[in-house]
Amino acid sequence: MKRALAAATALSFCLSTTAHAQDAETPTETTSPAGPTVGYYDEGGNWVPPSRDRAPDTDNCPQATWPPEPVSTSERAATSPDPLPVLFDGPCGVTSADGYTTPDGVVASAWLVADLDSGDVVAMKDPHGRYRPASIIKVLLALTVINELPLDQKVEVSAESAGQEGSAAGIGEGGDYTVEDLLTGLLLSSGNDCAHALAQALGGDELALGKVNALAKNLGMADTRATSYSGLDGAGMSTSAWDMGLAYTAAFADPTFARIVDTEHTTFPGFDDLPAFELWNDNHLYLNDPDGIGGKTGYTDDANHTFVGAVNHEGRRLVAVVLDTAAYDHRPWEQAQMLLHEAYGVRSSVAKLEPLAEKTTATPETTTAAPTPAPERAGEETAWNRWWSYLIVVAVLALAALATAFSLGTGEKPRRRR
Repeated sequence: MKRALAAATALSFCLSTTAHAQDAETPTETTSPAGPTVGYYDEGGNWVPPSRDRAPDTDNCPQATWPPEPVSTSERAATSPDPLPVLFDGPCGVTSADGYTTPDGVVASAWLVADLDSGDVVAMKDPHGRYRPASIIKVLLALTVINELPLDQKVEVSAESAGQEGSAAGIGEGGDYTVEDLLTGLLLSSGNDCAHALAQALGGDELALGKVNALAKNLGMADTRATSYSGLDGAGMSTSAWDMGLAYTAAFADPTFARIVDTEHTTFPGFDDLPAFELWNDNHLYLNDPDGIGGKTGYTDDANHTFVGAVNHEGRRLVAVVLDTAAYDHRPWEQAQMLLHEAYGVRSSVAKLEPLAEKTTATPETTTAAPTPAPERAGEETAWNRWWSYLIVVAVLALAALATAFSLGTGEKPRRRR
């Protein structure tokens, strides 16, 4: 059924206002690149996406502190905050369990495959390298909303919400929406319009962003700083494959989240003269893989493609996180699918998906004392003692000479004692 319905995703009502700040799949490259490249704007101002025939080399942990340099202007107008503390020393290349082979065609800078229920990490590449998340960060907003707002609560939608930049579900000012409607638009269609409306229901942009970052901290996401709740890039925005694994493990453990992302399509409310319409899930792994149970797509010019997909294979739930990848021979969802399928026959693991313990940066307190002169050994003269002795002798002789001279100067003969 999912395969037959995959083509129908094109019917999803998507009001995209910015071509390079949305989650739509881009065509695969047809010409062979000369190795990994970064995206750029050509002389005509047209966006040229990155091309890769292999994954970037991360063995030396190039993104341990910061994501790659931005190629757009999204972060150039603001001062970047200080980097987050680095708690991971490596390794940053591929680490995989016995029997797991990294599939050809995976060109992501960072990725991770883990068991959603046990937390066992089957394989990973640059797990704590810092990259931009794009819209997969919306999971934090979704969980915050689920935790704080009743699903049947009515939400008033403003023109500002309806006109948000990037991918959209298609809400309109004055429409009749519940929290669950907007969550559905957020997760199935990656709607930035729904994200903005939900943020207002949480108390406004600033408060909502604070709640999102507080949740990230509570989940132990040490590599993550959200500068937007929708995934649009901003100075200081970062996450890691490990952190996204933590977030989506928590999300798939939530029945409401799991139910919404495990939806092929749903009737979505219209507004004004627009009647209700069918909103389709934009996660192609979910639509094309019979084991698919949901996930999230992401894309910006600076983040490149990001993707999270989960499967339930014979009762075993696995999740794949893919960061900073390109659509060359295989689309992002296909790369995630290959990573997941390779794990089907592997039961061993390389790590447990859990928050990193903070590094102990403090060293034992030490006190620097003034140097103590070495004790003099008995019977041994120091150079100072020898010179002091000479000075005393010279001083005594000088005083004697002065006394003699004074006596002679007075002309007085000494008396003889009788």
